[in-house]
Amino acid sequence: MSSLHDYFNPSGSGYAVHRTFLRLERLPECCRNNLSECGLWVKYLGNSGENVLLPLVKCGVCGRLFAQCGRKYMPVDNPLKYEITDQQE
Repeated sequence: MSSLHDYFNPSGSGYAVHRTFLRLERLPECCRNNLSECGLWVKYLGNSGENVLLPLVKCGVCGRLFAQCGRKYMPVDNPLKYEITDQQE
């Protein structure tokens, strides 16, 4: 096994990394009006297979993180599960 990517390659091992989907998230009450951009982006695999950068937003009250795409949100519970960058490519 040369890398973690090879281990999770569905054609080789039978394991696959499953994506978290963007959805019209019902945000917690404190997050609805207190989201602000962090200056970071999350790399996300789009519907047609292209890489998309989504801005990372943080609640000023509870500190929860979300990746935002228009009116859709994806909760980022564990930032280590995602590829996060500080520069928009």
